[in-house]
Amino acid sequence: MSPMTDLGLRFVRRPGPGGRAANLAALGATAVVALLLTFLVAGSLGLVHRSDRIGWRGADKADPASAIGAIGQTEETVDGRQVLRIDLATMRPNQLPPPPGLDHTPKPGEVFVSPELAKHWPGPKPTGVISDKGLSSPEELVVIRGVARVDDPQYVSSWRDSVMDSRMVGLLIAVAFGITLVLFPILSLVGQAAGVAAKRREHRLAALRLAGATRTQVLWLSAVEQAVVGLAGAVVGLVGYTVLSPLIARIPLGGGRWYVHDITVSWWLVLVVLVAVPILSVISALIGLGRVSITPLGVVRGQTRKATSALRLGLLVIGPVVLGIYGMKAAVIPLMIGVGMAALAVRVVGPWAVQLIGKTMAGLANGPVALLAGRRLADDPKGAFRPVAALVLSGFVTGFISVFMPNGQGQDEATFHDLRIGVALLLSLVFLTVAASTAAGAVGTALDQAAPARALRRSGVPLQVIERSARVAAVVPVIGVGLPVVGFGALCGLALSGGKIVTQGNSGVLLLIGQVVAGLVLVAVAGAAGAPVLRKASAN
Repeated sequence: MSPMTDLGLRFVRRPGPGGRAANLAALGATAVVALLLTFLVAGSLGLVHRSDRIGWRGADKADPASAIGAIGQTEETVDGRQVLRIDLATMRPNQLPPPPGLDHTPKPGEVFVSPELAKHWPGPKPTGVISDKGLSSPEELVVIRGVARVDDPQYVSSWRDSVMDSRMVGLLIAVAFGITLVLFPILSLVGQAAGVAAKRREHRLAALRLAGATRTQVLWLSAVEQAVVGLAGAVVGLVGYTVLSPLIARIPLGGGRWYVHDITVSWWLVLVVLVAVPILSVISALIGLGRVSITPLGVVRGQTRKATSALRLGLLVIGPVVLGIYGMKAAVIPLMIGVGMAALAVRVVGPWAVQLIGKTMAGLANGPVALLAGRRLADDPKGAFRPVAALVLSGFVTGFISVFMPNGQGQDEATFHDLRIGVALLLSLVFLTVAASTAAGAVGTALDQAAPARALRRSGVPLQVIERSARVAAVVPVIGVGLPVVGFGALCGLALSGGKIVTQGNSGVLLLIGQVVAGLVLVAVAGAAGAPVLRKASAN
C-alpha cells in the first residue's frame, strides 16, 4: 500500500475537527444518490419485465394463412369490476409453448382467470388460474378464454411473440423524460456529497502541498478518501433500496402494484452502483480541488476565486429554442436534449447570478448582517450556490411540470392514472434529492465558514450577527435565483407545448406555491441544523 493511500484511509478513520460531521453528511447524501440511481434503473427494468409477460396480447403481425391462432381483446364488467377479456382461438395444431402464465393453450370453452379475479369469479369454477408469469401486476383483472372463432382477430405466429406492450412503452418514454428532469438535481447532490467538506480538505491538502507533496499525490489522497466514503454510501443506499422494495412495489403504476421480483436488484446492477457512485463522487471531489493542486498558497491565504462571466447567460437560450423548434410531436431524444440543455444552463448560470446578487447586497448594505452575507456570496458564488443547486433545479422541474399537470380531460382512465402517479413520483424523487442536498449543504456550509467565523468572533463580532448573516446568505440565492428559475422552467414548458398551457384549473398554481413554500422551509430547517455545527466549529 502506498503512503498516500494509507494516509487517505487514516483521514477517513480520524477525520479531525469537523471531519466526522462532514463525512456523515457526505455518506448520507451519497446513500440517497445510490438509492435513487438503483430505483430509477430497477424501475425501468421492471417495466420491461412486465411488458415481456403481457406483450403477446398485443401481437398482430402474422399472416392469416400461416398463423397458428388468433386473439381478441375486449373490456367487460364482472361483479362490478372492469376486466380485460382475451379470446384465444387455435387455428391449426401445434406444439408451441402456451401463453405465459398458463399450463396449456386453452381449448374452446376453457377459461383461465387471474388470482385477483378468481376471488370474485361469479360463474362456474375456471379451468385454471394464471400465474404471475403471465400477469402485469398481482391485482390485474384478466380472463383468457378459449374459443372456436374470434371476431376482429389479431393473428399470431406464436403465443409468446416478443412485442412491447403499448402502455409500458408509454411509461418507459415517460420514465426517460422524468430521468432527464431529475438527473441534474441528482448530479448536484453528488457534487454536494463530494464537496461537503471541501474547505476542510482544501486547507489540509494545501498544507501537504506546501510541505512537499506533489500534485498527483494530493489528488490521489483525496480520491482515496472520497472513494471510501462513496463506496460506503453506495452500500447503504443499496441496503436501503432492498429494505424499501416491498413498499416501492405497492406503487400502483402501469395497471397496478408490482411483483417484488420485478424490481429486485440484480447482481450486475449492484456492481454498477458500487462502481458508478464512488467514481462520480471522486470526480466531483477532484474537480473541486483543482485550486489546491495548482495554487496551494492561494488556499492558505484565502485568495478570492476568479469572477464568473456573464457570457453564461447565453446558455439560457439553447434549451427553450430546441424545445420550441421540435415541439410536442418530436422524438424523445431531441426533447430530452432540449430539457437537459435548459437544466444545464440553470446549473451553469446559477453561480453568476449569486455573485451578482452578492455584489449588489454588499454595495447596498446598511448593516453588518447584509454586508457579511453579500461578501460571502460575491467572494465564493460557486460555494454559495452549491448547497442550494438541487433546490434551485427542483424549481425548474416544478415550473416545467406545472404547464403539463394531468387533468383527466381527453384521456382514458388508465393514462390519466399513470400520469397522475408519475407526476407525484417524480416530484417525490426531486423532493428527496433536494432534502438530502440541503441537509448536506447545511453541514458543508457551516464547515466552510468556520475559519472566517472564528476570525470574526475573535475580532469582536457577535455570534448572533455571524449566524444571521449565514442564514441570509443561504436564503438569498433561493429567492433571488430559485424564483426566476421556476419561471424559466415554465417558459421551457410553454416552448415545448407551443405556448399552450395544458394544465386546467389551479393545480399548476398550487404546485408552484408548494414549491416555493417547501424550498423556504427546507432552507430554514437546514439553517437551524447548520447553526450548531458553525457555532462549534468556530469556537476554538
